[in-house]
Amino acid sequence: MGVAIFLTTLRFWVRLSYARTKLGMDDYLLLFGLLVAIACNAIQYYNSLKGTGGEAIKDPNERTLSVIVAHKVDWAMIVIEKASFGAVKLSILFFYRRIFGVWDSFRTANNFLLWIVGIWTVVFTLADVLICGAHPELIWGFDQSVALRRCGNRGALLLAFSVTSVVTDLPVLGLPFFYIGRLQMPRGKKWATSFVFLLGAV
Repeated sequence: MGVAIFLTTLRFWVRLSYARTKLGMDDYLLLFGLLVAIACNAIQYYNSLKGTGGEAIKDPNERTLSVIVAHKVDWAMIVIEKASFGAVKLSILFFYRRIFGVWDSFRTANNFLLWIVGIWTVVFTLADVLICGAHPELIWGFDQSVALRRCGNRGALLLAFSVTSVVTDLPVLGLPFFYIGRLQMPRGKKWATSFVFLLGAV
């Protein structure tokens, strides 16, 4: 988390103090993604203090409350992390748009991916929120056998999210490589630019 905060701060310093350019949608989305990631870390710290993420709980009465806290934390993090994933992907696409947006074909592909990532983010966020229908309290109940019977398959949903996250990453990260060759710069700089984008993708 410290590395993420440092690099994001460095990015904003370069944009505002060094390059002296206005912040764009890509910057705001990245900042939003970072804030959600910080919130995910914060609720995990809370879990370590109040839930089952800390030391073993031996008192039966205290254990029940701690397990419920841990279930609430896990569910909250799973819901809000979708917003962070989506914001970072959208930030990358808007960043590309500032560089390669002069080509109609790029804007078309970029717009398509923006819609796909936006819909993907909303669908999986709603799926996590509504996985138990009108009774989300079943998710953080102490007796998880009730949730297993009455809620959707959370394991399958997590797998679907993970697979589709990678599937959306590939075109998002690969999009600029089709257009670097069209930039008006020496071949050596094109290779250097490709290396920078490859490093960013990694």
